[in-house]
Formats: sequence, structure tokens, C-alpha cells
Amino acid sequence: MRSLEVCGTLRASGNRVASNWSRSCISPDDNYVAAGSADGSVSIWSISKADIVSTLREHTSPVLCCSWSGLGKPLASADRNGIICENDDTKTPPGPGLPA
Repeated sequence: MRSLEVCGTLRASGNRVASNWSRSCISPDDNYVAAGSADGSVSIWSISKADIVSTLREHTSPVLCCSWSGLGKPLASADRNGIICENDDTKTPPGPGLPA
């Protein structure tokens, strides 16, 4: 069950939220968090390790939102210019029941 309470804070050097309404997301298996940055990157954290496991650099403008598909892959992200990127890279964390 998901709630609106703060469960922890994840930080990364160089990761700056692009706006006060940017949208991060939790993976369908609740093991990862993805968040966009003002520099156009998307950071993916392991919740259990509280550390970045992958950084995606597909955008050239600030990333405002991220969302995983219901199966865990792909991860979609959208930037301030309206560009949507879909990432199904094997280096990104696997979805539930999917091979790495």
C-alpha cells in the first residue's frame, strides 16, 4: 500500500529537482526510485541501498517526470521541452520477475 508519508530522503551529487512540481516514481516492485534532474539526467536509486544504481542521460533539458510501466520496464521520462524518452536499457534495474 502506498501512502503520502515521507519514508526517507535520497540525495545524489549533481541531482537537482527541475521544479517544485517535478514527479519522481517508485518501481512496480517497490525496490527503486527514479527522479529527473535539472541537468536532463534521470537518477535511479536502490531503496534498500539508498544509493544510485544507474544514471540515464537522454534529455537535453530538465526532466520533470518519470514513470515505469506496470511490468517494470520500460521507464519513461519527460522533459521541459515536451520530449518523452523511453528507456529499456539492460543496465536499468529489472522489473519484478524479469531477468537482469
